[in-house]
Amino acid sequence: MINEPTSSPLFVCGIIGDSTAMVLNKCLIGPFKNRYDLVTTPVTTRATLSESVSQMAQLQTGLQTVISKQLGTVQLTIPALAALELPTTLINIYYLLEPVGGQLLHDRPHYTEAVSAGAARVPLDQLNWANSSPSVMQAKRFLQTGAFPTAEQRIDGYQVLEQAQF
Repeated sequence: MINEPTSSPLFVCGIIGDSTAMVLNKCLIGPFKNRYDLVTTPVTTRATLSESVSQMAQLQTGLQTVISKQLGTVQLTIPALAALELPTTLINIYYLLEPVGGQLLHDRPHYTEAVSAGAARVPLDQLNWANSSPSVMQAKRFLQTGAFPTAEQRIDGYQVLEQAQF
């Protein structure tokens, strides 16, 4: 018997940053709750990948962005997500985004559903596996080295946090 996943494991992620810092959202829900996370949205057929990631960047960070370039696709396997009844494999398509307007949304407005506690510009040296999603760590590696490895990654020992680390 073949079981179909309940949600798509395909996401588009936006990296807003440089060699010193990244703009990240303070995630409140899902497998990366209580950690910094990239601008991320599921892939749908309602919009192009670039439209989706740009719209989500404005919603999650308050910044208007344009696509600088597509970096690549990485398959992440996180066995711990099975306990949350989520797919254990995530396929992320990464874009480098360039801010062109807007203001950083430090706090989530009270009238919106709280998927994040707002956004922050975080120095790269403050980002680690204890306070960041695996996607943030992939982006950090790219911003520090200029290389974007696309090898599949298995992340054992990952835990969903009960306390905010941002």
